[in-house]
Amino acid sequence: MTELRPGTRVVRSFDGTELAAHSFGTGEDIPLLLVNAIGPDLSPWRCVVEQLESSRPMLSWDLRGLHGSGEPRTERIDAPAHAEDAIAVLDDAGVESFAVAAWSTGTRIALEIARSYPERVKSLVIVSGGFGRGFRGLFRYLEVTSIFPFGAGIAKHFAPALEGPFRSFVQRPEIAGVVRQSGIIGPKANIEVLVEVLQSFADSDLKTLLTIYEEIVGDADPAILGEVQAPTLLVTGKRDRFTTQAMVDSMLARLPSAEKVIYEKASHFLPLEYPERLAADITAFARS
Repeated sequence: MTELRPGTRVVRSFDGTELAAHSFGTGEDIPLLLVNAIGPDLSPWRCVVEQLESSRPMLSWDLRGLHGSGEPRTERIDAPAHAEDAIAVLDDAGVESFAVAAWSTGTRIALEIARSYPERVKSLVIVSGGFGRGFRGLFRYLEVTSIFPFGAGIAKHFAPALEGPFRSFVQRPEIAGVVRQSGIIGPKANIEVLVEVLQSFADSDLKTLLTIYEEIVGDADPAILGEVQAPTLLVTGKRDRFTTQAMVDSMLARLPSAEKVIYEKASHFLPLEYPERLAADITAFARS
């Protein structure tokens, strides 16, 4: 059994960047690395963690430049840099072999970890994540999310003016209801955690967040998928407006060893809507 020091600690990465590393849970199952999306902190995973904490050790970290982690000591904010950050956290905890679970835009980072360290990653679960379509997804498949990295590249230049109104907006008491009425999240979502997720977006420096988003999500080379050796489970919500079934199927076709499971009533915020089922699927797949 892997024993982890519970709580948060500071870990230095390959270039001296200070990372806020988190560890929790205990048990006999293989340790699980949770990869955050770009923007929120660990809050999207909170309900899933509660389901898993008695069965396995878990680790995560705040992405460089965001939340509790320090500003990058170099100009490196690309996916390989974030992957090396994850390995620094794992090495500090004495974890050699592990499973990975990523949500949303954390997909690119998780794929980089898996392809760079095939001997250490035993399984990979990607939740509500799409990769490999790039800008062609907009013109060929009419996938509006394909333009998001381009939009982030423009918006980052206006970040100082946008940051204040954005923070005020997510602090409003009616924000959860507004998001629910928009239809982008299902009725089963934990409303308290949803508010945490939205507020964690606003807690970051907006320019840094958008710059990292542009760098990571804009790097959509589909050839990366063919280099991932770990068995991969793609978990997708049928009502996801951001990651389409076509995007997930495109990944499924390119990954050497992958399977897909569809949650019929789930949205992009699947970990907030079906944490018990997701925890069970992660447990079953990590043991297979």
